[in-house]
Amino acid sequence: MLQRFLSFDKLMGTTLIKVLYYIGLVGIALYAVVLLLSGLGVMVSQSFLGGISMIVAAILGGAISLLFWRFMCELYMLFFRISDDVRELKEMKGGSPSPAASAPAAPDV
Repeated sequence: MLQRFLSFDKLMGTTLIKVLYYIGLVGIALYAVVLLLSGLGVMVSQSFLGGISMIVAAILGGAISLLFWRFMCELYMLFFRISDDVRELKEMKGGSPSPAASAPAAPDV
């Protein structure tokens, strides 16, 4: 485990993104619950319609936040998977091309 952490042969970004995704889910859920409870408090103490609107806003905001958070984490996962695929293609091709092979040919004069 320590060798995997100290070497950069395999990126550990996908694992880190999964952990951050679950932490974000918990944070979004806690925030939505706090807003729901605040809406209930406003509904009881101040304005019924104000409390209802806060509850609806908490539900809609939580759902939109969850969708956006999932999208962002998938986007970062995609970047890491593209990196892995490019690395595999490079290994299948046999390493990096030589500079002479990749240089454009000089025009004939």
